[in-house]
Amino acid sequence: MTSRKERQVIRTRNYIIAAVVAVVVIVLGYGTLYSTGIGEGEYQAGTHYELIENAKGRRPGEPIQVREFFSYGCIHCRNFDPMIEEWKDTLPEDVEFERVPVVFSPVWALLGRTYATLEELGALERNHDRLFRAIHDNGRQFLSAEMIADFVDGYGVTREEFLRTFESPAVRQRMRQAERDQIDLGIRAVPTLVVDDKYRIGMEVGRKVALDVVDHIIAMERSADQG
Repeated sequence: MTSRKERQVIRTRNYIIAAVVAVVVIVLGYGTLYSTGIGEGEYQAGTHYELIENAKGRRPGEPIQVREFFSYGCIHCRNFDPMIEEWKDTLPEDVEFERVPVVFSPVWALLGRTYATLEELGALERNHDRLFRAIHDNGRQFLSAEMIADFVDGYGVTREEFLRTFESPAVRQRMRQAERDQIDLGIRAVPTLVVDDKYRIGMEVGRKVALDVVDHIIAMERSADQG
């Protein structure tokens, strides 16, 4: 026969088990929501994205612009890259995608100019993933343009071409514009996605949901264009 004290112990244990199960269910449900994009029709400003103050936006009929602010030095950008590469290949013709390197530090500024240089030379495709892998998978450090020139030499560009273009007025101008955009659009962390210079989407909501939010905003902008 079970004593009163034993019954209390059993009851308390059952309460604890039930509470733990409830917490697990809530956590799993939350994780499923943000990994699958369920509830995508409920995306709201201030929760899933931010409205950029004094945004100029775009004229109706112009392509919808999506920009990813990133750095080769950012592990989160490296982890996000395969996902965004797959996603951008599905974009319709009225949407343009662009990457913008940030300059949060001297080393990141160097890597940003590297991106602009490779894009200017048409050598980005052969080196984009190589740079991510070298830095984050193999622990390489690039502290000068010469070190990067040695790394990309023979991969769609020569060492001399890289260094010459790295110091060119076109690349310098691109990086000045990138820094202005970074400041004007309030980019405080990377990766960050910006749509039409009006909407800023961070990764706090999760990488997949961030892309779902961008899709939602694209649809919203397209609908506004159509009246």
